[in-house]
Amino acid sequence: MKRMLLATLLSLSALPAAAGQYSDALQPSGRFSVYGHGAAATPPMGFNPWNAFRTEVDQARIASVVDALQQRGLQDAGYRYVNIDDGWWLRRDAQGRIEIRTSMFPIAQQADGGTSFRAWTDMLHARGFKAGLYTDAGRNACSQAFDRHSPNLPVGSVAEREIGLQGFEASDLKTMFQDWGFDYLKVDACGLADFGAGSEPVKQSGHRALRPLIVRGDAQRTDADAVETRYARVGRLLADLNPDGDFVLSICPWGEAGVRDWGGEHGNLWRTSPDIEPTWASMLHNFDSASRRELYAGPGRWNDPDMLAIGLGEFDAQHLTQARTHFSLWAMLSAPLLLGFDLREAPQPLIDLLTNPEVIAIDQDPAGNQAVLVADGRPVQVLVKPLATRGERAVLLFNRGDAPATAQVTPAQMKLADDASIRMRDLWRHADLPQTRGALRFALAPHQAMLLKVRGTPVELHGALLSEMTGRIHVAADGLPSYSTALDQASGTPRADATPEGLPLQVAGEKYAYGIGTHADSRLEVATRGEFARFAATVGLQDNAGQTDASVVFRVYGDGKLLHATAPLTAGKSADLDIDTTGVSVLELVAASQNAPAGSLPPVVAWADARLRQLDKRIKVK
Repeated sequence: MKRMLLATLLSLSALPAAAGQYSDALQPSGRFSVYGHGAAATPPMGFNPWNAFRTEVDQARIASVVDALQQRGLQDAGYRYVNIDDGWWLRRDAQGRIEIRTSMFPIAQQADGGTSFRAWTDMLHARGFKAGLYTDAGRNACSQAFDRHSPNLPVGSVAEREIGLQGFEASDLKTMFQDWGFDYLKVDACGLADFGAGSEPVKQSGHRALRPLIVRGDAQRTDADAVETRYARVGRLLADLNPDGDFVLSICPWGEAGVRDWGGEHGNLWRTSPDIEPTWASMLHNFDSASRRELYAGPGRWNDPDMLAIGLGEFDAQHLTQARTHFSLWAMLSAPLLLGFDLREAPQPLIDLLTNPEVIAIDQDPAGNQAVLVADGRPVQVLVKPLATRGERAVLLFNRGDAPATAQVTPAQMKLADDASIRMRDLWRHADLPQTRGALRFALAPHQAMLLKVRGTPVELHGALLSEMTGRIHVAADGLPSYSTALDQASGTPRADATPEGLPLQVAGEKYAYGIGTHADSRLEVATRGEFARFAATVGLQDNAGQTDASVVFRVYGDGKLLHATAPLTAGKSADLDIDTTGVSVLELVAASQNAPAGSLPPVVAWADARLRQLDKRIKVK
């Protein structure tokens, strides 16, 4: 879908503005066009058994985990989803219905010989939990590709072992949500990737050979449009089947097929990475897969770097510094907090860590802003997350390295006034620190993170910087011409307070600390909700970004109506915007290139010093 729109965009990029011909991707929607369904206003919290039990998941084990969640304070801390992962199914019967493996889940046995999870979900609901289930977007599940020696794989003929959603989306989803009463669904994608002709599952297990829609690690050979279409259908069906909206859809193609761009349009969370492993290197890789995508997350839609590895391997009770850092990073990312280890005999220090209410509150902050990476000095990184309470930020200073290091964050990086005092609280020590002014500096041990809650005077007193309300921004078009993972890493996607490549914003020779950097041929939707009277910014092409012959028109729409359009701007030129937005619910910011060379990336542009004012008076932009 998006790929075709962007291809059209490139073919039209040389047309003049007067022609009025632009890609559909740049046309105003007049709405905040994220998924908008489901019950994930804050990131889901709960338990997923895969890393603990794999296909040995069964009723007794999960029931004992439920007991532990209640008895050890985890339910009270917010962990409420109890999920079943791969391994629960027996076969698909002749009528196309999924049969449950009752040897593992005896509660599912019905008097008439059929099977149902209704008694299971009723039990969880009665105890105050929500119930989650697992399936696959293709015909087969991941265990059939990667756990082929498990005794708990689907049995029967080739057709009976095809227990994924493909061809049965409507009936399976109705069964799972309306008949069985589940509240959460994780939809994996191995059935779209791992059953091609000549694959081991096909050769060894006789599964039907299917053309892979996902070629792992190869964006050019992956049919991203077809993958998106599969998940879009699941999202629509779930919304129709759940008119009360009390459900969560987890999309799981492991960062492949461009899901990081379109996941928020079709579901509540989407995997940005491969499966996490309980190693420091794996955790860092998964963190990196989401850490620069702050403009894609917000209430109801979350980047998902996979479940927590705490309790396992390098994050067990003998590695509490690393476990605290891991938990802190996921909280700053506004990532789902799904526990993935056997809680039945968890050491108390891990329980204390996982139930820290002050850290959980950062993850669950209702503003839904993902932290912005404001310093990336490797091995030291600094993330800042604006919170719902005005003037409050969560600040993480993080040492990725194996040697001690010193980390620093300035008031400007925290979007706080330089000349005002700053109050701080250490969220792991539950201790207030002395008030101070100026930069904050801390010595960090290897792999340590200092997590602070900071309060000061905001830079913008009468409204908000656009980059401190990222949870209200939807990247409807990012200007990139394909889903290439390599291209994403090299050229980046829209960023807060930086270019897509992570450089400072600079337009017409002037540097700007705040704003949004993106490629041209992009459209950003901002949920202003009628709360702001004016929008101001300085716009132009990023200095020294190449393509000096290109020109860009900047357009601002309010609820689908054009509010302002600049003349075409070339390198070294800028325009100051100050636009009445009174009563506007959705503001849309469009940057359209006019003569970028065919086949090249559109130029990088900046919505510099972008801010919204609540008071009806002009904004001093510079």
